[in-house]
Amino acid sequence: MPGIVMFKRRWRIGSDDFVFPALAEFVLRLIWFIVVLVVFLQHMVHLRCPGERLLQTYLIFSLAGLGFILLLDALIAWISSRGTITQTRPRRHLCKILYLRLLVMIMEAVWNGIGTKWAFTAEDHHCEPLEVILLVQIIAACSWILLGIMIFGIILVFDPVGSYRNNGSGHRVADVERGEPQALYINLNAANAEKARKVWEWQIRLFCCCCGNQDEQSRSAYSEISKLFTSQFEDVDLVPSDIAAGLILLQQKQSAENGNRVSTSQHSENFSVQSPDSLTSTGAVQGSIISSPGVFTPPANQFWMTPELACHFMKFAEGSYGWPLFLYSNFFTGMCQIWKDMRCCACCCKPPSYIVDDNCCECHTAALKHVTGLSDEDLIFVSFHNRVYEIPFYVAIDHQTCSVVVAIRGTLSLSDTLTDLTVDCDKLFTDGCPQGIFCHRGMLRAAFFVKNKLEESHALSDAFALHQSYSLAITGHSLGAGTASLLSVLLRPIYPNLRCYSFSPPGGLMSLEGVKYSEDFIMSVTLGDDLVPRLSVPNVEDMKRKLLNCILDSEIPKYKIFLHKLFDCFGKKQPSQTDTSTAPLSRPLLEHFGQTNSSGNYTTNSSQEGSSEGSVSSGQTAPHSRHSAPVPLYIPGRILHVSRIDSGFNGRWVTVDYFNQIIISPRMVSDHMPHAVHNALKQLVNSSGNFP
Repeated sequence: MPGIVMFKRRWRIGSDDFVFPALAEFVLRLIWFIVVLVVFLQHMVHLRCPGERLLQTYLIFSLAGLGFILLLDALIAWISSRGTITQTRPRRHLCKILYLRLLVMIMEAVWNGIGTKWAFTAEDHHCEPLEVILLVQIIAACSWILLGIMIFGIILVFDPVGSYRNNGSGHRVADVERGEPQALYINLNAANAEKARKVWEWQIRLFCCCCGNQDEQSRSAYSEISKLFTSQFEDVDLVPSDIAAGLILLQQKQSAENGNRVSTSQHSENFSVQSPDSLTSTGAVQGSIISSPGVFTPPANQFWMTPELACHFMKFAEGSYGWPLFLYSNFFTGMCQIWKDMRCCACCCKPPSYIVDDNCCECHTAALKHVTGLSDEDLIFVSFHNRVYEIPFYVAIDHQTCSVVVAIRGTLSLSDTLTDLTVDCDKLFTDGCPQGIFCHRGMLRAAFFVKNKLEESHALSDAFALHQSYSLAITGHSLGAGTASLLSVLLRPIYPNLRCYSFSPPGGLMSLEGVKYSEDFIMSVTLGDDLVPRLSVPNVEDMKRKLLNCILDSEIPKYKIFLHKLFDCFGKKQPSQTDTSTAPLSRPLLEHFGQTNSSGNYTTNSSQEGSSEGSVSSGQTAPHSRHSAPVPLYIPGRILHVSRIDSGFNGRWVTVDYFNQIIISPRMVSDHMPHAVHNALKQLVNSSGNFP
């Protein structure tokens, strides 16, 4: 900390990152030293052949080299452990030791090559016993393995952008040790920033070379994502271990703050219960509790916004993932459960016309039917086509709620990840929202793709022709939730009574105008400490600032931070950061949607949105333009947050400011999994005894 500079370039490793690698190598080298010494003392005296002196010389110099390397490893570990993350001056001589260690490694490789030749040509001199020659050959081969591990480690810490980031400013050690945050930032000029962006784009292209995404849309995504990575990762002088240590420190700080907040609330005598239609911003992590303990009250005239219906439609969102997620959540019995719905001869005959791009045995469709309980007659259109901005979805008939369901899949492939990371904004205009809505670009393009496919396949028109009294329900999880929300905005002028259930949607989805507009027809559901609903560009920037402050304030060496975290993992279980205690919810599953037109109001402390030069109308499918100023984006609609309590789960309405910062928690990833959300909703509903 900051990144070490060697050979006039910055590397992805700090001067305090060599403690554990040096100690690990020290242990391996010590074991290897003992093995070679034992072989030398017990067996070399038995060699009586012309190649004896060559092999003895090889082992003697190998022992000497190992002994010297042991001293260097111990010295490197000691120097690297000195100081703290920001106090780099005690480690200022480490680079000199590393240059020496690299020279020794080169000499070791040369000597090992000579020794390998001697070891594998000793049989030509008829040396006996042969098992001794075999031992020496094994020693030579294992030495190459150790060298290979070291070379692999060097490749891992190589920074392709390092030559551009080391712009002559040095380590700025004095500024860092004085605790000045600006000392951790790197001022890249325009030329170097563009070079760094091209390096990032090259790396992304290389990583995605096997996924078949080489069309114009993919190349556009590569370019936009490389700009995002350059802006987020290349402006600070942090290495990966610094970020990991900072996250640990930030988690501890958030835990302490959350404990103080809970303690304060427990001592409070007065508790005001708010109506679901008077959502006011708190600006705090705990959010606004909208329902009283033990009673769940949907917003006025929005009786379809219930946990029972959310749980019901969550199974459609979960089913859209097909067989990979089903086998993940049913690892041992999954294949046996969907076997009866698979078509093993599907590769030899024409698949049904309503199924697109499933595999040869139609495993995706089989898992979909098993999770949702749908039959072939209930499926109108199923597409597993997957490219950048083109995600799988299906249309089905749900007779239980008298609904035509459009379920959109979440992130499950590299193409989906590229869609997620296209975070720039586009603006669309739609009926009912004259000022326009800023939206996540990748998900808006995915929503247009689904809309176009629905029109091409006539899936919705065919479904409503069969069931004219049914309502339209759109649902999805994660990427699918964001796409479903934007699709509902696009389709609402055509289907004014549609309802959208958005599960674990991304935080940076739509602007505040979109949130206000969508609160009548979108219900978002989040679980616990889920990271994704808190992911937005402002939140990432905010976390970066907090992370830098935690690093600058820390007076503990980095290796001790990791050791303390390791001990905590084997200690007591860490509680969730945001869970609080309220009673479970209760409301029976409705047979159909009601027609409602109520509206609620959000007030927020967030900054106003910037302007845009381009726009996308609801009737257009292609044009997109980049906005000229950062626009804060939020979760759509009304938000039901499900959290853990001792007896199970509880739910509460929260405002968008509930997700105004990223919470570092052990459950931040697991709470996002679709089966975790579904199980939480099941327990939430079962606790009231009203789940059918």
